[in-house]
Amino acid sequence: MEDTLSGEEGEEEEEEKEEPVPAPQDPVEPQLTEASQVLGASEIKQLSLHLPPRVTGHPWNLVFRTSRDGFSLRRLYRQMEGHSEPVLLVLRDQDGQMFGAFSSSAIRLSKGFYGTGETFLFSFSPQLKVFKWTGSNSFFVKGDLDSLMLGSGSGQFGLWLDGDLYHGGSYPCATFNNEVLARREQFCIEELEAWVLS
Repeated sequence: MEDTLSGEEGEEEEEEKEEPVPAPQDPVEPQLTEASQVLGASEIKQLSLHLPPRVTGHPWNLVFRTSRDGFSLRRLYRQMEGHSEPVLLVLRDQDGQMFGAFSSSAIRLSKGFYGTGETFLFSFSPQLKVFKWTGSNSFFVKGDLDSLMLGSGSGQFGLWLDGDLYHGGSYPCATFNNEVLARREQFCIEELEAWVLS
């Protein structure tokens, strides 16, 4: 009899604990294939709230990291070959600022801009700010051998990275109506990671 009672009490306690847990807006915490050198658990959780529903709950697979794969945009393109899924590009500059972009499709070499309105820029400065598509143009992502560009308008790029993945720039642009993502318009990259969400 005592066993039955204590069993029931245990069940009641569990039920009470479960009630407040998953409200619809609570993020499904993504599973990372390895630890991020850029983002902490708190940043990952915050960022996952802004990802499109189609990738919610998908594992994050680290495809490229500068400290492991080298500071090379060509290498990033090579590592992306065979992937078509969305990509989360996260970086930390030499000021310790964390920012990046979500691309609706894999990062690749292209003659023109590609991507969809799911693409966005973000910055932790220190709170997360997300800059979504404004609808004013479709200049989402463009990659050539010398640079990778995300967002554009009036000759400025929301996020621009050079071929060495060492120097970059961020300027307000019409695509995302973003603020400068780093502390300065031009920055040097300390670490960059590309996560494929599949």
